[in-house]
Amino acid sequence: MRGSLLAALLGLLVVLAAGKEDLGLQNFNAAQFSGMWYEIALASNLEHQSLSPRRKVGAVIVEQNGPHLTLTSVTDHMNRCMKEKNQAVRGNAPGKFKLRSDSGGKEVIVVATDYNSYAIMNIVLHRGGKPSSVLKLYSRTLEHNEKATEEFMERAVEQGLSASDVQLLTKDLTCVNLLS
Repeated sequence: MRGSLLAALLGLLVVLAAGKEDLGLQNFNAAQFSGMWYEIALASNLEHQSLSPRRKVGAVIVEQNGPHLTLTSVTDHMNRCMKEKNQAVRGNAPGKFKLRSDSGGKEVIVVATDYNSYAIMNIVLHRGGKPSSVLKLYSRTLEHNEKATEEFMERAVEQGLSASDVQLLTKDLTCVNLLS
């Protein structure tokens, strides 16, 4: 009896946790999400992400294009600014999008957002046989929102990352200026 009760409570917690994430994105609004977002932090335990301790701020411009989103992004990858333009196709859940590429593609999942100041996105890379992910914190401004940063840290820990896996990006606009 005790084991059954424990299993039922554990099941309820799993359902509530899954429901919490879904509720935040159930009414995902691509039009509100459109516009400029600055990449101000990331969390990853991927080796190539941790090799660049002084990464510059990146950015993405999100544009709604019918049922798709067009993403024009710039990132600092190993001290080189990389610019990409992709068309994202809606995935199987609100706030989830797929980007196809020759190297296997990736999924972008909007984990949390208030549309006005911050967004937390999980970028799942599908290369080789094993998917890997990078959690990113975006902001409408270059300033760090303390509440958003705390939520970002909580999400990182939920994904098994530690504080040492989190990088706050430097306010160097070299890469961002490529969007102009």
